Amino acid sequence: MTSSHFLCHSPIFHPSPNIIENRSLSSFRSHGSSFFDSKSRNQRTPFVRLMVSARKQVEIVYNPDERINKLADEVDKEAAPVSRLTLFSPCKINVFLRITNKREDGFHDLASLFHVISLGDVIKFSLSPSKAQDRLSTNVPGVPLDDRNLIIKALNLYRKKTGSNNFFWIHLDKKVPTGAGLGGGSSNAATALWAANQFNGFLATEKELQEWSSEIGSDVPFFFSQGAAYCTGRGEVVQNIPPPLPLDLPMVLIKPQQACSTAEVYKRLQLDRTSKSDPVTLLEKISRNGISQDVCINDLEPPAFEVLPSLKRLKQRVLAASRGQYGAVFMSGSGSTIVGIGSPDPPQFVYDDDEYRDVFLSEANFLTREENNWYTEPASRSARGSSSQFSQSIE
Repeated sequence: MTSSHFLCHSPIFHPSPNIIENRSLSSFRSHGSSFFDSKSRNQRTPFVRLMVSARKQVEIVYNPDERINKLADEVDKEAAPVSRLTLFSPCKINVFLRITNKREDGFHDLASLFHVISLGDVIKFSLSPSKAQDRLSTNVPGVPLDDRNLIIKALNLYRKKTGSNNFFWIHLDKKVPTGAGLGGGSSNAATALWAANQFNGFLATEKELQEWSSEIGSDVPFFFSQGAAYCTGRGEVVQNIPPPLPLDLPMVLIKPQQACSTAEVYKRLQLDRTSKSDPVTLLEKISRNGISQDVCINDLEPPAFEVLPSLKRLKQRVLAASRGQYGAVFMSGSGSTIVGIGSPDPPQFVYDDDEYRDVFLSEANFLTREENNWYTEPASRSARGSSSQFSQSIE
């Protein structure tokens, strides 16, 4: 997290703690770093410097990391098990997704191979001395910071289940676009449950966290697998499996700015037009033979392509341009991310055509975790996208 700067002009300026306390992180961040000099650019601690000149110019440098660390120092004095924690919050893809039935409760039964991938957010948690509320900040505009956010929902759920009275300062460094079919919000919720359990001295088992997490969303329990799982029910029935594919198998993610409404996609789904392939057979084929176009079936593609016809055209163009570059090209979840498995590089037309100027692009590979350890952020990741891709966090 970088420090944030702004300049102001004032006859006399007396900074007080409330000046920084009451400004949102995003409002500081929006001023950028254009006023750094070479010395202050490398400054690691917050300071206020008064530069008295003819215009009485004042520079304030604010470092939110330092603020969170000071709060954690206060908690350290109370000998908490953990006072601060930084966790990677990876997203997922559906290697195949079969919709098998519509239930009486209005949900659909599915059968899918879920796999965690190396694209993800980073979430910083600090135990707050406050016993009243959590406080969430983020690096992108438009993300809800109240209990509409799945991170806050998860922390509320943990307190409800365990009786804990710990509250947190949280900073979400958002990298995963929303409305993408990648489960970024669900991963954030699972990561928050894991963090809360760390802070509270492991009041719950992993199995309990997984069971509780289904109250937040159908995709959340998956992230308590070891990274690869065969999921059924609404998605909340998670069967942990050995990774069926090489973890270093590269892929590229291409997501247009337009998102697909999950509700609208399911509304247009026609069960009599879905694939007849047995999902267990698909899993066996992938485990035995690897990735191929015929096993990467997604029953939500046809209705998603009705909702967003340009998405169908994007998939067709990627397939036509791949020339064997990708073992399979498919949509993840309910869209709107198109995944190309086999190469980290997008086809050239994505760079050349103005239509795709604002698409989100990222390379990735498969990712797993060890039991009793959370996912670890890869050493390097490459992603390109505009801030508007990340502006909604309700999934």
